[in-house]
Amino acid sequence: MARMFPSEANRLLKNVPEQFTFYCQDGGRFWNLQDLARAVASMSAEVFEHHVNAEKNDFANWVFDVVGDHALAHELRNTRSLATTSRRLNERVALLEARRG
Repeated sequence: MARMFPSEANRLLKNVPEQFTFYCQDGGRFWNLQDLARAVASMSAEVFEHHVNAEKNDFANWVFDVVGDHALAHELRNTRSLATTSRRLNERVALLEARRG
């Protein structure tokens, strides 16, 4: 993995502007990667499958287009599993928090 500077980790972990928050099917609202990781960890399969299925991956799209974490978005795009998505989100958040300086 390429070297990541603290400023990049901080940028990827910060809250997105209000107009770009993620609205979950169950009523949850996510402002950042930590919010998404916490929510997916306790999300029902039904809600997860509303956002991640054969036609779309709302989480990968939001992470790519809004958060700007292209590496994580690529990893998320390649899975349809709730457990794997949760693990990848938590691992990435832990890495970013460790590098934020």
